[in-house]
Amino acid sequence: MELPFHLRALPPEALDVLRFFSRLEEPIAHATYIMDELGLSERAFGKVVRRLVTKGYLQMGGDQIYRLTDFGYSSVEELAAYDEETPPEPLDDSQPMIALRQIFRRLVLVTPRPLVTAMPTPVQVGFNRAAEAFPQPVEMVVRLSLVHGDSTRPQECSFNLTDEPAFHTFQVTPGRYTQMRLRLQVYQLGDNPDDIAVAGGMYVDVPVVASAPPGRTDLAAYGADIRVTA
Repeated sequence: MELPFHLRALPPEALDVLRFFSRLEEPIAHATYIMDELGLSERAFGKVVRRLVTKGYLQMGGDQIYRLTDFGYSSVEELAAYDEETPPEPLDDSQPMIALRQIFRRLVLVTPRPLVTAMPTPVQVGFNRAAEAFPQPVEMVVRLSLVHGDSTRPQECSFNLTDEPAFHTFQVTPGRYTQMRLRLQVYQLGDNPDDIAVAGGMYVDVPVVASAPPGRTDLAAYGADIRVTA
């Protein structure tokens, strides 16, 4: 079982706070109690709790009382399921260190041009074949967000990237504008939940028309170099 991406993006202390709330009969606690139970300093607690509140896991009430939101409650259940199926592995210092190197991969976006207002349209996102061999697969996440599209919530796709090409199809629907911006952000995930590196990204503005031109099936391809550590 894999930890959901939104939980991987949290630091270990934030995950500990969520685990702390899972042990409570009622998902509500005072700041002092949380700090005492987890051994957090005021500074560390303030940094962690701000992130949890900003991301919507916790809600702050009066007198430094914190409560799990509905999203926080579901996230606690996801974390508990992950912890149950994935016990911590013992440390093994006997394994030799692997020298890492930086490899550039070509991120590609292929989309019809123009797009049509209110028409759901597939766009393809992925990576071309690598110019050099990968020593081992790396886990990458591509996030697609839209400006002037029908959804403000980003879509995500995970790639277990090797030197072979890999692609995924997203569905986008333009709003009633003359163009829509497609923005791609790429992250590389590490072994630890908070080990997330920004690998690069790009954005393109694609024209939008009110109706489909007859007989037009034009495609446009866009690319950018992405840094991968392997």
